[in-house]
Amino acid sequence: MSLISSGLWLTPKRVYWYPKVFFSISLALWVAYVLTGHGGLDFRGHPIGTDFSSFWAASSLVLSGHAGDAYDQIKHYEAQQAHFGEGVQYYAWFYPPSALLLVAPLGILPYLPALIIWLAATGAAYVATVYRFIQRADAIIPILCFPAVLINTIHGQNAFLSTAIVGTGLLMSDRRPFAAGLILGTLCFKPQLAPMLAVVVVARMNWKMALGAALSVCSLLISATLIFGLEVWQQFASIVPVSAMWLEYGVMGFAKMQSAFATVRLLGGGIGLAYSIQALVTISIAVLLFMIWRTSASPRLRAGATGAAILLGTPFLLDYDLVLLSLPIAALAAEGLENGFRPYERTALACAWLLPLMARPAGFAHIPLSPEVVACLLVLIWRRTTKKEPKAVKPPGDAVPANQSQATSTSATTRHC
Repeated sequence: MSLISSGLWLTPKRVYWYPKVFFSISLALWVAYVLTGHGGLDFRGHPIGTDFSSFWAASSLVLSGHAGDAYDQIKHYEAQQAHFGEGVQYYAWFYPPSALLLVAPLGILPYLPALIIWLAATGAAYVATVYRFIQRADAIIPILCFPAVLINTIHGQNAFLSTAIVGTGLLMSDRRPFAAGLILGTLCFKPQLAPMLAVVVVARMNWKMALGAALSVCSLLISATLIFGLEVWQQFASIVPVSAMWLEYGVMGFAKMQSAFATVRLLGGGIGLAYSIQALVTISIAVLLFMIWRTSASPRLRAGATGAAILLGTPFLLDYDLVLLSLPIAALAAEGLENGFRPYERTALACAWLLPLMARPAGFAHIPLSPEVVACLLVLIWRRTTKKEPKAVKPPGDAVPANQSQATSTSATTRHC
């Protein structure tokens, strides 16, 4: 227990080498995944980038002047089959019309170039955002090879973008609240991740950020209505019950879903019980997040806590959405490297970093992991924001924070001169 508490097993050499090994393996797997494909399909006969086929098909419908057909599963499926062939697996589109504005340009390009540009652009935004939380050159590899990155890349999903929006907006919330709100408002393309942001606004009484977010959301909704027509909202409303069914009955598989709701369903609980547990978790997390944002903790620590709270606060959460977990990991790691690690923090960080890799296999074994690990990380962040804090353990000598190392080097140079 003392080894787990201290986390001294997580040596600097292991932190240095393990991510590099995983990065090499991930890169090799991705290259093999692409090279073994043919005609836009992988070796299993699924579209390369799986979920991205839904985005690209929706874009093709928008560009053909039939945006509303993205909410007709038959026509949306036909758009996917037109490119990938009959019998290809269907990937649904449940996003609101504002998201059609986001994916509309993708169909201009052929499928694979569009996928590469999508992942490169949103991936660069993700790396730049997380780097702002832990500004160390040696953090780039762990950021790049975070297992959730590989999962999001294979699925061609949008978790890079949602992480960049949340991280960038929250880091700006104190200095430039209105601009932060404008950025955070663009998260309306994935509304299930947004409720915890309202807690942030109320906790800080940050009405400028609320105004910016409201303006951003209204602009996107009005633009979608003017471009696609009012009827697109009726078409979207018609598919909402279908998305609820996918959630409640685990059409995508409860092992792939990582919420408290999915945990109850994975363990055999009923739909009513699952919603009740999810509501209890969401309310508890909202209270804890409110308390964190009422403190004078650093912006990165508060932003990291929000990333964890968002993951815990929604019932509809897939394993690629765990890219957002990079924010609390980076925030807590940066605080530990600068001010010393407290009990259990190193071990929790290691578990959280590995979570996306283990979550789905554990789910297949009916062992839910995500809610417990993410909640543990959030509690550790909350503990750092309290006045009575456990004694910190300074980093080992070969893991000195970058700023401290630079200061020591400068001091030695001065003495030598």
